[in-house]
Amino acid sequence: MKVYLIGAGPGDAGLLTLKGRDALACADVVVYDALANDSLLGHARPDAERIYVGKVAGNHALPQHEINALLVRLARQGKRTVRLKGGDCYLFGRGGEECEYLKAHGVPFRVLPGVTSALAAPAFAGIPVTHRDFCSSVHIVTAHARAGKSLCIDFEALVRTGGTLVFLMGLTALRQVTDGLTAAGMPPDMPAAVIENGARGTQRKVVSTVGELADAAEKAGVHSPALIVVGRVCALIGTL
Repeated sequence: MKVYLIGAGPGDAGLLTLKGRDALACADVVVYDALANDSLLGHARPDAERIYVGKVAGNHALPQHEINALLVRLARQGKRTVRLKGGDCYLFGRGGEECEYLKAHGVPFRVLPGVTSALAAPAFAGIPVTHRDFCSSVHIVTAHARAGKSLCIDFEALVRTGGTLVFLMGLTALRQVTDGLTAAGMPPDMPAAVIENGARGTQRKVVSTVGELADAAEKAGVHSPALIVVGRVCALIGTL
């Protein structure tokens, strides 16, 4: 039986794709993440099994290797399995690891992409991540280090691009990110923003500059999930 990896989108239930919705409706079991909107489970049949495997800081319902094994086990039991993942499956969502494991164990799968928060949250906040008057590129970076590893970002390379920078999973490393950018030559007055609960009804934003963003976010009491946007396009907030 095939496993469907579905990108649930960034939070707004309406941003689930039609193919994702249809696959959910046919599922025997749904294995879902913390960042997937709970209301999406309503697209599954009432008798479908629902298994929560969400990961939040310091609290993982199941470690990744157990999630991988669970998907294989469910498929071998003949169950039509949906793996519902926040955002897009292949953008820092460990979807690639899950697909590698499924393939290694002979389990067929299909990936149904989702809308990523890296693009949707800035859009909801009034930030176009690209604009021909401001930049010609956008760069999406994880600011979350692997367990036991230090943050490893080539800040000088990012600054040289002159493009919009979007840092995911970076709230706890916000000051490291802003300090790293300014140390690499980015002007401290470069517009920047932190967006909390992107594309959800509780979304809010803190707009500042690279040099002052960490202090502004701390003062505002920003919590995860949140992403960081840095670039001249942030100056467009409130104008569009």
